[in-house]
Amino acid sequence: MTTWLDVATHFARTRDLDEEVIAVLRCFAGPEPRGGPPPPPEEPWDDSFEALERELLAVDLAAIAGRLMGEVDHGQAELFARRVQSVDAAIAALHDDVGRLLRVGLRHRLRTVTRGRTARATRTRALADFYYSVAGLHRSRRLGGEHLVMEQHVSRLRWRRVSDGVEHAQLEGRSDLGPLHVNLLRIEPEHVHLRVLDCRESVERGEPFHALVSAHGAIAGVSGGFFLYSEPDIAPPSRRFDPVGLLMDEGEVLGPPVFARGAVLVHDDGTVAIDRVSMSQVEIEAPSGARWRPSAVVNRAHARRGPDRPGAAVVGHEVVAVGRSLPVPLNGFVLEPPPGVELRPGDRLRYPVVHGPAGRPLRTGIAGGPLLLQDGEPTLDMRAEDLWGSAPPVTFSQDETGDHNLLPRLAAGLTDEGQLLLAAVDGRNLEHALGMTLGGVARLLRALGCHRATNLDGGSSKRMVVEGRTCDLATTEIVAEGVASTLVRPVHTGLLVLPR
Repeated sequence: MTTWLDVATHFARTRDLDEEVIAVLRCFAGPEPRGGPPPPPEEPWDDSFEALERELLAVDLAAIAGRLMGEVDHGQAELFARRVQSVDAAIAALHDDVGRLLRVGLRHRLRTVTRGRTARATRTRALADFYYSVAGLHRSRRLGGEHLVMEQHVSRLRWRRVSDGVEHAQLEGRSDLGPLHVNLLRIEPEHVHLRVLDCRESVERGEPFHALVSAHGAIAGVSGGFFLYSEPDIAPPSRRFDPVGLLMDEGEVLGPPVFARGAVLVHDDGTVAIDRVSMSQVEIEAPSGARWRPSAVVNRAHARRGPDRPGAAVVGHEVVAVGRSLPVPLNGFVLEPPPGVELRPGDRLRYPVVHGPAGRPLRTGIAGGPLLLQDGEPTLDMRAEDLWGSAPPVTFSQDETGDHNLLPRLAAGLTDEGQLLLAAVDGRNLEHALGMTLGGVARLLRALGCHRATNLDGGSSKRMVVEGRTCDLATTEIVAEGVASTLVRPVHTGLLVLPR
């Protein structure tokens, strides 16, 4: 039996296309995400590649928005449909055999994904990002001409003093990773005061992030960690845009470290660390005054149900259920209270102390993940970072591409001298900024002299503000040329750099 994939592969090989391009077609093979049932056999096709191409190109891509509603709201469904159409148009504009092959692959896999029972919206978004990345790199390489490797761009950086202990630089130009546009902050922690901000109330007021940074008297600010967004099972007391992972400011835990993820951490003495932090490093206080450190909790990276033992399900500071075999909340955990501690639904828990590296108490912290560098070497351990199962954000925990997507990124790194580096990597712009993989960001921060680094939240909500001005090229849309003028996604948590 001949399948569509056989026909597409034959077309590619008769035109001497790279095996790397052919391999792209095999991704997103099944209708269900990673962890679901094995994909069914590929669709039979007994006609020519040209006939397959004609059939797929006749499909109206705008209609896919209707297949995504119900999992996400109308705005997200329309956004993801537009993104697919923009990627399809960018591939068509290649006007070569690679473009023809990729366009067939995108449209065929889209048909499979949108017929799935679950994760149609998040997989459609990931599929669009994947084909954008492949097409963008092909476009960049086809342009030819002179370009520098990324490390050469780093060696030519010119840093500008912003204030005591804060410098800013911009890395831009063509590279082996495609066009780059990256804003960088180099910070001496002993000269500044780092604060973490929950921005959700300001978002509801319509206040942009740059105004919020200025209102706090900050020298600079960047967007922070992940938040609930496209997950289909957000249920009360959780709400869309709730922070995911550690959110802590001046000793107050705004959100506990439900997931063991890389974070930017500030100790009581002002020194900065980058490390994983989890619930095992947190002291919990019950309404009775009992305090303990949990030996283990169950979150969505581990299972959807807790153990068949007495336990409590917790979201944020609230106990939402008690019993055995409890459903694990999307953005929460199930724990077993110690002997003698009784918890009831509605109880409020406190987290009086969070211990950082070597057991030192933390003052401030914000989580992202995964860690990108450890001891100067690239690392990417998604399981160790609880970026697995159905843990939010599902764009990471259910990634099917193996870190091949070029996206806007935000990351933090530490140098041997104790400097904090913040990098805002622009993306979704075919002309100025393709974006980076996590591995690419690790390579960048290593070239900047970092020995330890973590990813933070990227995508359309990635932001960097310096001296009251937004300096990155944030966009929710795919931009073929120029700079986007569309609205950008609000920032829901932030890291501020204030004068000491």
